[in-house]
Amino acid sequence: MKNQEEIYSIIDQEFTLDISPNYLLTIMKGYQLSPTDLSGPYHYEAITLEQIAKDNSNANNTPNRFLNVLQQWPQQLNWSQLNQYIDELLHSWLQDYKTGAQLQDALVLSQCIKLQSEINADSTTPVCDDKFHLILVHLLAIATNQFDQYQRDYSKSFDVTTRLPNHNVMLTLIKKAEAEHISLGLLLLNLNINSEKERKINADQSKLSLAAVDLIQQHLSQDTRLFYIGPNEFGILIENLHFPAQLSLIASELIHAFESSLPLVNNSLIVKPYFGGVTTFKHTSKTHSLYECAKLALHHAMINHYQIEMYDQHITSVFSSTHSLEEAIIEALQNNELEVYLQPIVSLPHHDLKIASCISAELLLRWHHPEWVGVSPMRLIDTIYKKGFGKIFIRWLINTACQRIAEIVTTHQKSFSLTVNLSSPDLLDADLPELISQSIALWDIPAKSLVIEITESDLLLDEKKAMSVIHRISELGCSFALDDFGTGYSSMTRLRNMPISLVKIDQSFVKQIEQSSQDREIVLSIIQLAHSLGKTVVAEGVENLNCLNILTEMQCDKIQGYYYSKSMSLDDFNVWLPNFESQQVPLN
Repeated sequence: MKNQEEIYSIIDQEFTLDISPNYLLTIMKGYQLSPTDLSGPYHYEAITLEQIAKDNSNANNTPNRFLNVLQQWPQQLNWSQLNQYIDELLHSWLQDYKTGAQLQDALVLSQCIKLQSEINADSTTPVCDDKFHLILVHLLAIATNQFDQYQRDYSKSFDVTTRLPNHNVMLTLIKKAEAEHISLGLLLLNLNINSEKERKINADQSKLSLAAVDLIQQHLSQDTRLFYIGPNEFGILIENLHFPAQLSLIASELIHAFESSLPLVNNSLIVKPYFGGVTTFKHTSKTHSLYECAKLALHHAMINHYQIEMYDQHITSVFSSTHSLEEAIIEALQNNELEVYLQPIVSLPHHDLKIASCISAELLLRWHHPEWVGVSPMRLIDTIYKKGFGKIFIRWLINTACQRIAEIVTTHQKSFSLTVNLSSPDLLDADLPELISQSIALWDIPAKSLVIEITESDLLLDEKKAMSVIHRISELGCSFALDDFGTGYSSMTRLRNMPISLVKIDQSFVKQIEQSSQDREIVLSIIQLAHSLGKTVVAEGVENLNCLNILTEMQCDKIQGYYYSKSMSLDDFNVWLPNFESQQVPLN
């Protein structure tokens, strides 16, 4: 497999932290400090792991290595020693971070080390300079960001958990082998483990994947290669295939291997995997690649509960364009082809606000594809969650939202907030508050600038669990918006009991507000009710001046719709915003 080895040599590199002494000097200058200022003396004030772990659901993920380096911090350091200890401290933190430690805990622990500027004449209490702590916070943020970026780059070709090459590498090898007319066999394997099974055995995805990889590799010969395709899904590639039945033999052997329990920590699991395969002997499709044909065979096996299905031409006709679309959406997610657009939310003039202003927007999902045109955000999101990529998607979405906020604040030098829509599965994810907290810390934005938008229907699946997640996010300082208000059967009750600061009136009431007196009464009632409870009101679907004027008379706080702007890319938004502000006329 010379081709694969060449690819590995290029992309399989260990992470290297890029904080040189010169870079450290530059950071120090930013805080008006010189090397001699940081020579010491240092004062250590203990902070116990119990103190920082009291709000941490997993006390085993506390930054122990990081704390150990802090505890050994010398009282005096020359410049060379300082560089050495800084380097050791950051590397110890990254080791903890890799095993699940939280950045906010490291930031708290970094306060253990105080740089003494003088000793108080009246006591032995040291007077400490907080600038050193600021430098540590700065360096921790940089190191964490560098490692996260490395993981994002690494994950383009490898799975971080299993360290297996992913489908991108596999497709590259297939393409090159086909060009050289090498006989290939491709076998895709789905473990047939859903989230309900995972909960019952109390095992997370990473443990399942590692156990499965270990078992599979025990039964593969040297002329086969294993790839990570996605959650619970793997690919097996054979070059110089001699006969098609080789794939069936490998699948049968693995089925037999999985008949034994899959060993997990404090548990075991019987797995009945599905297999879909294709060989270049059978691959005659002009519209589907070798990989796509193997996927078709696998899905055909899963739908019909066959453990092994080898591709044949008739399988292609079984699947409609819906299947192809779903596959394209997941590939777009994996290849980072999904985009976020911004639709402005405009605050209307009133007695305190003399001109209309835009200090917020809603983040909307978009996908530009030459074949699949006009796919709605709802269809994109439904497919992503249906296929089991919800956690990957929401992590990307939250991090992107926080990044956009930071970019807009920097570009326009003004406070700004973005509204992000969450769905039912997100509100049942106990890890979501921590994910949000980490993204906020990473991009150094105020928590209130991230507005979480939910609908009533999102709460109905498990309201108690959803409310617990909502309150934990609220405690971070994030705001909440209730979308499609007025369409649910118990909106008033929820508005009273939930930590909602923003109410969005559904566009189905707003669009006909000029023609329908009933809609006008409904909208006015919602505005008055929300205001009586201290909530801000946003009307969606405002498309013309008459509608805007009616809402202004009703004292609606904000509007969203095509009258001011459709959704747009960040670059277009950065052009639109100053143009919009320059055109506003103050109230008399």
